[in-house]
Amino acid sequence: MNRTVAVSMVSGPAQALAEVVELEKDGRLARYQYLPAIKADLLHRLGRSAEASIAYRQALELTGNDAEREFLAERLSGPHRA
Repeated sequence: MNRTVAVSMVSGPAQALAEVVELEKDGRLARYQYLPAIKADLLHRLGRSAEASIAYRQALELTGNDAEREFLAERLSGPHRA
């Protein structure tokens, strides 16, 4: 996961998204809230708003942390809207 953030900065969000898609195939990360959150951000940066909204909602469903829920909800509906 950390690598995908670095890849997005060096190679761009499309390359990082490809890595996230590969990580999604690993069932061990199925309930890891940061995976759809990162995917949502990358999709948003690529202008793929509808897909980003779905990923933000998935991340919201997975997190139990109030601060993270607030951040994700803001990303979903706020000025940085997906």
